[in-house]
Amino acid sequence: MNYAWEAVLQAEKNMGDRNKLHFVEASTPSPYMEVSVLDLNQESPEDDRVEINPHYRLGDVFGTLFDRNVTGMEQTREQLFDICLHYLIQLDLREGLSKEDYYSKLASDDIKEGKYGARTARRFALFGNAEQKKIVRSYLQLLKTGNYQEEFKRILALLYPHACIYENNETAYELLIYLGVKETETERERVSLLREMFLPIQENVHWFYEHHFGIIGMDETMSLDEMVIF
Repeated sequence: MNYAWEAVLQAEKNMGDRNKLHFVEASTPSPYMEVSVLDLNQESPEDDRVEINPHYRLGDVFGTLFDRNVTGMEQTREQLFDICLHYLIQLDLREGLSKEDYYSKLASDDIKEGKYGARTARRFALFGNAEQKKIVRSYLQLLKTGNYQEEFKRILALLYPHACIYENNETAYELLIYLGVKETETERERVSLLREMFLPIQENVHWFYEHHFGIIGMDETMSLDEMVIF
């Protein structure tokens, strides 16, 4: 963790919101790192306070603006420093942003703001940031290709590595899906969102969580107390 933008990305994984971070000028900055930490092996901020050496990359900008030889208005200077760092780090993170990234951000914001309905926004919030990005990218790909089966299988495999999907050969538009996770209200809500976003209305889905349904001829699915009957 050398640069400020790295600290932000790591903090997002732990706290989920970069806006909670508060950037302050390091009291004893290192000339070799932008983020000042006592432990060089530290991979993410321990709390919402991040000490920054503003002269590591941005000396031309901050050298005059936050000259240590100038005293007074400490509280205002501290707030301005935090605002400037948040803005500049946002610019860092946008470098190399593709059109797909841009559209994904717009779609994600629309879902969170309830433009797809309050229920969808509530269910979407049950996924972590990384999972939300995967969902939105697959959804945009679905809008582009129209191949709902392929995109549904892809996103299910990304979110549930142990999932198995079966098509019922005797009944059209019927899927049997084993997830390999414990059944909870949260999981039911999560998979309901995936079903609504990626599958057509006529598709009938039967969900199996912890226990696989028994398949004659496949001994691993026919263990007592470890199977369900369909």
